[in-house]
Amino acid sequence: MNLKDILLQKGHKQELGHFYILETSAPEAEAHEKLIHFVHEFIRDYYQQVEGHKQSLAHLMDHPDVFVLGNLAGEDEDKNEKPLKVEEAEALSRFFEFKPVQGKRKFAVITEGHRLTTVVANKWLKLFEEPQGNSTIFLLNPRRGQLLPTIHSRAIHLRIPSAQEAKDFSEWNEMINEASKMTLAQFLEKFSRSENLTYWVNELIQWEAEQLEKPLTKQALENYLKDFQEMETFHQPTATKWTLYYSYLQTHVFPRIR
Repeated sequence: MNLKDILLQKGHKQELGHFYILETSAPEAEAHEKLIHFVHEFIRDYYQQVEGHKQSLAHLMDHPDVFVLGNLAGEDEDKNEKPLKVEEAEALSRFFEFKPVQGKRKFAVITEGHRLTTVVANKWLKLFEEPQGNSTIFLLNPRRGQLLPTIHSRAIHLRIPSAQEAKDFSEWNEMINEASKMTLAQFLEKFSRSENLTYWVNELIQWEAEQLEKPLTKQALENYLKDFQEMETFHQPTATKWTLYYSYLQTHVFPRIR
């Protein structure tokens, strides 16, 4: 399940967060467009799949319940160097004072995190923590610039994978979907001869980081990594290490992909 699908699933369950910070490891020249594209696709699919709207969202600015602050891809690049003004901060706040016009949820997209000044950020702290009504704010940070700790502490952080990471993520999905249908004996027969366990452990860590959940399994993952490191240190048999890996998948991963 990719990041957009996870968000849509949370939308169906009415579990979307109020405030997300989006970044990507893609090169800076591509990052802005990539983040805009992701948010556009998500909001479009949210209104169609979750709220059942028939009309497709061709442009983020086309929907009365979507507020865009900042430049979209392909617009005047000179503007994206200027700090956001207090008046713009007030415009966003006013947007959330009114109920949605067509849908049940309002979205705001702040497209350039590097333009967020301390003055504007402080005006938005309460808004980021709990915007009025049924609403979600996306703050895009294509340059991965430093944001105030008070902003970070109020956000759920999302990272859109680069093309290579997306390829790796697809490989992980294929492996996990296949493994979820196997018994331990079948799993060991297929994977225990492989020398790539460290690679799959790193994929597991990355997958857990992308789940957008409160750290329900954080302690379990830490315990697994500690046990895995001990096995590495004391040169435990490969099959034993793969058995531990399968046990973690069976308890903490398979139930969340079914």
